[in-house]
Amino acid sequence: MGDIRILWDTTTGTGDFNMAGSALELGHELESSIEISLFTDGQADPGDVVYDADPRGWWADIYSAYEDVALPTLSGDRIGSKLWQVFYRPRNQDTLNWMRDVATTALTWMLTDNVATAVDVQTQFTSNGGVGAVVTVTAPNGTQSVYAYAWSQEA
Repeated sequence: MGDIRILWDTTTGTGDFNMAGSALELGHELESSIEISLFTDGQADPGDVVYDADPRGWWADIYSAYEDVALPTLSGDRIGSKLWQVFYRPRNQDTLNWMRDVATTALTWMLTDNVATAVDVQTQFTSNGGVGAVVTVTAPNGTQSVYAYAWSQEA
């Protein structure tokens, strides 16, 4: 059984479960994994710029100590990214570099788990005041998959 497909809408900057008739569409596991990794709010660290005092983060990260003891524990192994902080930063090259690094870090698990042999992230500002990223994942067999995302702080 495949994962539920998340479909990214670049016009609204949102993702949602996709329907196949009256059922949820399954499949596209790589695409959905990337979207979960990038767009689940990763927990802020001390020193991060957070204007609403909410450090966010995925609630289940606190249960990592209860995971299968046979699995290796990875320091700082948390779900999500800090991309939610991008709109608190100035629109300059440093922010694009920060955004690329944050996205790459969120996708590093793909290399650790041998899902990919390479992950490349290119970032840009969009004309509507938003941001965008193009993610290229190289599978162990050499096949490259490219996914483009754009989102804005405005609804």
